[in-house]
Amino acid sequence: MKKFLSIALVLSLALVTFVAYVADQMFGVVAFTFGYLVFCLLAAAAFGGIWHACFKKSGLVTALVVFGVLAANFFLPPPSERLLRSAMLKAPPGTAASAIGDIVKQQYEGSPYAMPRISEDRAGGFDRVHVSLQSQKARSCTSAIFLVENGQVSRSIFSPD
Repeated sequence: MKKFLSIALVLSLALVTFVAYVADQMFGVVAFTFGYLVFCLLAAAAFGGIWHACFKKSGLVTALVVFGVLAANFFLPPPSERLLRSAMLKAPPGTAASAIGDIVKQQYEGSPYAMPRISEDRAGGFDRVHVSLQSQKARSCTSAIFLVENGQVSRSIFSPD
C-alpha cells in the first residue's frame, strides 16, 4: 500500500510539474513572480503534508524537493511568451503608449529571440498597440494587445496561441 501511495504522489508531482512547465511555455505564467512563488510554496506544503500524513515521516524534505522542482522554471531559459508577458506587466495602465516599444526591446535584449512585431492600429473605438510573436515562429499568434486612450495604456490583453 505504501508503495502505491508513493508512486501516486510521484506521478502527481510529475503531472503538476508538467502542467506548470507547459503553462509557462504557453502563457508565460512564471512572469507573475510573486504569484508563481506562492503557488510553489502551496504545492510544496500540500505534497509535504500528504507525505507526512501517509508515511508518518518528515514531510519537510518532500516539501523542499517539490519546491525545488517547481521553482526550476525560474532557472530554465525563459520562453518568448514569458518575455512578452513580462513586457505586458511592465506596461500597466497609465503607461505612455510611446514607451511600449522601448519596454518590449528591453525585455528581448540579450535573448535568443527575434524582436516581436509591434504595430499600431485603431479597432473597436480604441487605439491599439499590438505586439505579436508571429515574427518569431510560423503560425504563432501569441500576442499582447495594449488598448490606448489619450496616449496612455488603459488596458492590456495577453492573447495566447
